[in-house]
Amino acid sequence: MAEEANRESTDREMPLTDHLAELRRRIFICLLCWAIGCAVCYGLAPRLLEAVRVSAGQDFYFVFTSPTEAFTAFIKLSMTASLMGCLPVFIYHAAAFVCPGLTANERRWLLRLLPFAFALFIAGALFAWFVALPVMWKFFLGFQSESVRALWSIGEVVGFAVGAILLCGLLFQTPLLLIFLAALGLVNADALSKARRMVYFGACLAAAVITPTPDAFTAIVVAVPLAVFYELSLLLIKMLRIGRTA
Repeated sequence: MAEEANRESTDREMPLTDHLAELRRRIFICLLCWAIGCAVCYGLAPRLLEAVRVSAGQDFYFVFTSPTEAFTAFIKLSMTASLMGCLPVFIYHAAAFVCPGLTANERRWLLRLLPFAFALFIAGALFAWFVALPVMWKFFLGFQSESVRALWSIGEVVGFAVGAILLCGLLFQTPLLLIFLAALGLVNADALSKARRMVYFGACLAAAVITPTPDAFTAIVVAVPLAVFYELSLLLIKMLRIGRTA
């Protein structure tokens, strides 16, 4: 009750117009940083694209089938690289905006988990870049033969790679989401233990979406880290008794 009253009194101190003004200011700062990062990363786009080609492990070249496709692909690559580089700025401003409206317990757990959110997103992106994507490139290029040669559109390849990187980055946030929900009392270790089968099924389903290949090994490579993160989260919630003493 005291925490709820404290949150309500904090909200009353700042009128809605001031909240909106602060929101606009923080969004502007984030967009400005992102735009500057895009300009910087645009010069690195050719190197990033070459890294994608090299990660496939075979000698092939990209093509573009419209006048703007290559330019759009470079922009998409630079936007994604800038997003990952500016992620700490985004996280900071998002947390600074919502923290005044949270209870003391919610703020405490949010600030504890924020550094790990950035680290896990980067870990997910690196996992996609160094593990998932090379396996997928190798699989798709395996359809080449004397009569069939790969002629990949640069726009399609970049879109596929960016989607896989962002999706892995978001999926790697699962442990933090579970711990935060447990800290708020919305879930507990017993409920998570009972949902283990459904979680494993969801991990396999997510792996099938990220790696759309009939190769079971490729799906396992993606599904196993998700299952490990789930079990690690469950172990931490039990060991630290999160949600029981908070």
